[in-house]
Amino acid sequence: MLDAEDVYFVFVIVNLALGCGVLVVQLYLAYFELENIFAALRNSYGIALRKPLVSRGVLSRMFVVGNIAMMLVFHKKFIRGGDLNQQDYDSFSPALKFKLMSIYTISVFLGVMLFVLFLLGKYMGWID
Repeated sequence: MLDAEDVYFVFVIVNLALGCGVLVVQLYLAYFELENIFAALRNSYGIALRKPLVSRGVLSRMFVVGNIAMMLVFHKKFIRGGDLNQQDYDSFSPALKFKLMSIYTISVFLGVMLFVLFLLGKYMGWID
């Protein structure tokens, strides 16, 4: 049977594997869906500010995708602040919105889970 330390490292490996999967999906969105996202959110001020960052490389494209996903998850705050246009948000593709929002939510969950696993490993003495 597996003891607690083995289960812990299974959770760590699963978390890292899911993180790699999220990274692949985010790269896909950054290189194949970003123009569709920009076209759908063309009236949003916050998107226009982030658009020049796309030409700076892979990490900047992923940063922009993450920022747009955050804007969609917390849409009320960004609409109120003027960064996101209400009409753009309402007419945004539901399938693409689901992809962006789920990737952002899963990323936050995996980050919190990795932090908790780190604290647990330190407390139990499994990590030096």
